[in-house]
Amino acid sequence: MTFTESGEVVGMEKIQKSKKPIGEVLQECLWQAIDHQRITSGVFECAKLLHCNPENVMICVLPEAESENISIHIQHTLIEAFCWENDIRILKVKNASSLSKCLYTFQDGDEKRIIPDDLSCMLVEYPKGRLSVEDETISDFYEEMIASDIFPKPVIELPV
Repeated sequence: MTFTESGEVVGMEKIQKSKKPIGEVLQECLWQAIDHQRITSGVFECAKLLHCNPENVMICVLPEAESENISIHIQHTLIEAFCWENDIRILKVKNASSLSKCLYTFQDGDEKRIIPDDLSCMLVEYPKGRLSVEDETISDFYEEMIASDIFPKPVIELPV
């Protein structure tokens, strides 16, 4: 099950309270995290952060595996299991290429963001201050998605 751009998925209306599609909210959340250097990317770097400091991780963003590569599947399964064990929110997105396109679409005037190279796994750490509106919306979405009886859990479609 995926969320479309219009946000219309049967049975998930109550989850999506924001007027924006959840993919756009996640995109904003990731941009903010990049701006404030709260992003860790790549399976190895994410595993190091999860081992040393899992309580600071707010969200784990995992793209669905595009290939039949068993090592990628095993790595994602291990990251996912560690996140579940440590109560870290896991959000699945369509694939790494859509995640890449989503992150590269933003340019603020002449300022360009430095986008991580390895998008096989991304961890977003909690901000130093208060949560932003987007952070809270993502957290609420996750809590309601987990509490729902909808299976399989949705894969978020990011704007491209």
